[in-house]
Amino acid sequence: MRNVMTIAATFAVCTWASASLAAIPAHYIVFEFDADGRAVPVFLADVELAAARNDIVASPRASDTEIERVAWRAIRDGVAGPLREVEVPRFLRAEFAHDVDTGLGTIDAHRVETHDRSFVLRVAHEDAESVELVTDAGVQYFDLAALTATRYSLPLAAHAPAQLGREVGVHAVNSGNRLDILVLGDGYTSAQQAVFNTHAAALRTAMFAVTPYREYENFVNWQTGFVSSVQSGSDHPPFQAGCTTTSCCADTAAQSGPAAGTFVNTALDGRFCTSQIHRLLTVSSSKVFAAAAAYPDWDKILVTVNDPLYGGAGGNYAVTSAAAQAAFIVIHEFGHSFHGLADEYSTPFPGFPACSDVSAGPVCEANVTNQTSANLVKWRSWFTPGNPIPTPGGTAGIGLFEGARYLTSGMYRPVNSTCLMRSLGTTFCPVCRQEYVKKLYRGGFGVPSAGIDMIEPNSQSPANSVAVPYAVGSTRLFGATVLRPTIGSVAVRWYLDGSPIAGATSDTYMFSQLAATPATRMLELRVVDQTAFVNATMADGLLVHSRTWTIQIGNDLLFADGFQ
Repeated sequence: MRNVMTIAATFAVCTWASASLAAIPAHYIVFEFDADGRAVPVFLADVELAAARNDIVASPRASDTEIERVAWRAIRDGVAGPLREVEVPRFLRAEFAHDVDTGLGTIDAHRVETHDRSFVLRVAHEDAESVELVTDAGVQYFDLAALTATRYSLPLAAHAPAQLGREVGVHAVNSGNRLDILVLGDGYTSAQQAVFNTHAAALRTAMFAVTPYREYENFVNWQTGFVSSVQSGSDHPPFQAGCTTTSCCADTAAQSGPAAGTFVNTALDGRFCTSQIHRLLTVSSSKVFAAAAAYPDWDKILVTVNDPLYGGAGGNYAVTSAAAQAAFIVIHEFGHSFHGLADEYSTPFPGFPACSDVSAGPVCEANVTNQTSANLVKWRSWFTPGNPIPTPGGTAGIGLFEGARYLTSGMYRPVNSTCLMRSLGTTFCPVCRQEYVKKLYRGGFGVPSAGIDMIEPNSQSPANSVAVPYAVGSTRLFGATVLRPTIGSVAVRWYLDGSPIAGATSDTYMFSQLAATPATRMLELRVVDQTAFVNATMADGLLVHSRTWTIQIGNDLLFADGFQ
């Protein structure tokens, strides 16, 4: 399944208010792991990033044995930069509705090791002459000038993005202060771009119909990248009992597959029956990352495959078929890859790494725990009053329900059954919902590394990096652009020398002072997300954002910016 692909992706320069950021020239390098676990470069492109990538090494988590952390650093003039990392999943998640006709309800799950393992480095030209990688196989060095000189002989050189464009009315907004989701397609011919657009739009509709994605849609750049394939659809290996190769499928469910025995030539190598699981639909990770160079600021990637059979996958990115009910697979997998949530069902996964909120070792994910002391449970602030802890099955509201994270006992979840991390087609429980909002503000998903700021970076006027001169008796307008949830409200308040200013609740404030004293004033704009999705006792200060100006009072001051 090899062909030269062309890509049309939405792309835009980031602008907001009166501020803009210059693009950052960078190397975009795709690496594959070989059989010995060494990183091999397979694709390189020169791109322009809207914001620098500052992915610093994170602290260990319970699921770290599920991923390989590739540590790397940029080196320039012999000086090594800070250690950063990318995460490469070792396993695929095959999580499908038991009722594949509706795509709803109980999840049938499998966890399989993947041998298709790739990752991307985005390295600013000015930061590096070479890069150092540390993988399980050891330390590797790559001279970027030498690598660039051989770029056209790399294995995926022919897969370079060939066509960039912008859909009318759809473009990136301040990529450095948004969650950037890129949707790619596989199995769409050059004549089927409209079909891809329809499928991508349907996926977006399904995802943003779910709370809390709907309420925070403004915080997301949803970009699409069209990838042209020679043929439509995906591979459907025929059933063969005991099969162990990619040319057939040992899963008995494949016996009734209407397309069994079909193999097609597509750009991203989409195929069903990966690891002998009929509904496990995967694509080539290195080809996906090469295609994603069309929009290099992506934080998360989703792939939709032009095939009507229900299926998909989770892992480095989520994959879905064109079946309408398969969108729930993507939403569930996004709960893993973005929220950092655990599964809340109890289907056993032997060997899955343990976690504990009681003893030493990696702590459990936000939505599961082995802690049973009511006053120590991390989501105790969400408990429904009167619910016993632990909570009997079938009880309404929020409590401590036994059975989660692939265990029937000893591990607990927040609600009885209505959570997308337990069954498909429902909603996120309050604890899982809260974690999404906190992750938006906390960061750690790419750029911005420190989380999304409700006060758009560099939008403050005048600039607050230096003291602002002010002439007694004049007026001076202060303000900034405030990013608000799509649904919900924020509280805006101005403070002068630490005290709230009566009536000052808009995005701008007109400052005036008739006396020469005080000679220095501190003006603050404070924005608070008033969402009910985050419990106040668990907000960790993430819902309050501010900007402060120092105002220097004087007489007869003139201002280069025209204010007087």
